[in-house]
Amino acid sequence: MDHDEQLAWEARAGKPAAVAAFAAAFVGFASGIYLQAAIGGASDADEYLREAERQPADFIVSGILLALGSVLIVPVLAYLYRATRHRRPELMPAALYLAALGALTIAVVAVWRYVEITNIADEFFPFDGADPEEAAEDELRDALPPAVQGVGIGGTLALAFAVVMISLNAMRAGLLSRFMGILGIFVGVVLVIPLGVQILQLFWFAALGLLFLDRWPGGRGPAWQTGEAITWPGAAEQRQEVERRRAEREGLLEPPADAAEPAEPETPRPASRKRRKKKR
Repeated sequence: MDHDEQLAWEARAGKPAAVAAFAAAFVGFASGIYLQAAIGGASDADEYLREAERQPADFIVSGILLALGSVLIVPVLAYLYRATRHRRPELMPAALYLAALGALTIAVVAVWRYVEITNIADEFFPFDGADPEEAAEDELRDALPPAVQGVGIGGTLALAFAVVMISLNAMRAGLLSRFMGILGIFVGVVLVIPLGVQILQLFWFAALGLLFLDRWPGGRGPAWQTGEAITWPGAAEQRQEVERRRAEREGLLEPPADAAEPAEPETPRPASRKRRKKKR
């Protein structure tokens, strides 16, 4: 595919990819908020299971929202992958396959886990043991069979690896700024090592949506317009470009300060003619 066909495809697919990015950011964040509102601030495992017994539908809805947020990641990463690979063929095709496989695996395991929690809660009460808190923690820890837990961990690692590889190569291709590329790498790491900063995922996917729509503050990097790998300009270069465009619009564009002024032509001096003295 040549540059013109690729750029035409990016223009067509950019809007659906941006919608998916905004939806992934919103739905992924909303799933956690919805569950927190449903359980009413329950912090203990015993209370958690009691809430699951009282309102199992809320737990299942939360699992579905989490699964939907994971599925919506696929078209976002697929769009960024294709745009990056056109400019940087070094990006491995495995990154796209791992992104799809990992996101779909996480979606299935998420719904499975919340359904199992509601089943456990239904069988857990009335509890007749000595320590309900410890028993509840054991039940939640073993909510999924070990094989399913292993598949879920594998899916998380696959998605994290895909996010890191696509972000890194998109940054090198000039499709992401250095800030967005490093943030994407960090988002991939957070998938594996939860640090309680899921808000970064919300910001990153929302920012990708703006980028795909060409609504990025200061404009996108030149790689988006040329179809070639060109490093995203730094902050100073972007400010200069913004000022230059504003001056062009206002008709106030002046030549660069270091431009040499044209030299004034020198008036030629008449050649002096010395009269020869006649010999007498």
